[in-house]
Amino acid sequence: MKSDSLNKWLSLVANLGVFAGLILVAYEINQSGKQLELAASADGVDNFTQAMETLVQDENLSRLIYRAEQSFKDLDDFEKWRVSRYLDGYMSMSEQDYLVYSEINDTGGDAAFEEDMREYMKLPMYRDYWLQSQGRHGTEFKRFVNEILAELDSK
Repeated sequence: MKSDSLNKWLSLVANLGVFAGLILVAYEINQSGKQLELAASADGVDNFTQAMETLVQDENLSRLIYRAEQSFKDLDDFEKWRVSRYLDGYMSMSEQDYLVYSEINDTGGDAAFEEDMREYMKLPMYRDYWLQSQGRHGTEFKRFVNEILAELDSK
């Protein structure tokens, strides 16, 4: 009789210990998710910084991108090719960042990243490039960018 009562109490304490352990594991998983989000955000910033450093350090490329932002269609074939290679890298980096943000955010992306993409897609260079090359990108990223373009076109 006394041992039954003791066993019940020990079982209760053990069950509470298991429950507390599960809460601790859930907390640790949540913390790991936050760390992953911060690391992904830092990677995105690093990628963008490197792309901008390349642009700023190469005066010829800077002038070409500036002209292309004004009118991509006015460039000669070689200039279009050069800008397209630059944009290939930029859009591939953007797609990777989008996929990382989508993976760690249930909302499907990052609001600041989305706003940046919206601003770029207002420029003829990015829009013209996208319309010619979107087939190089994955379904999710194409949907994301095309929704931005549709929103911009409806205004």
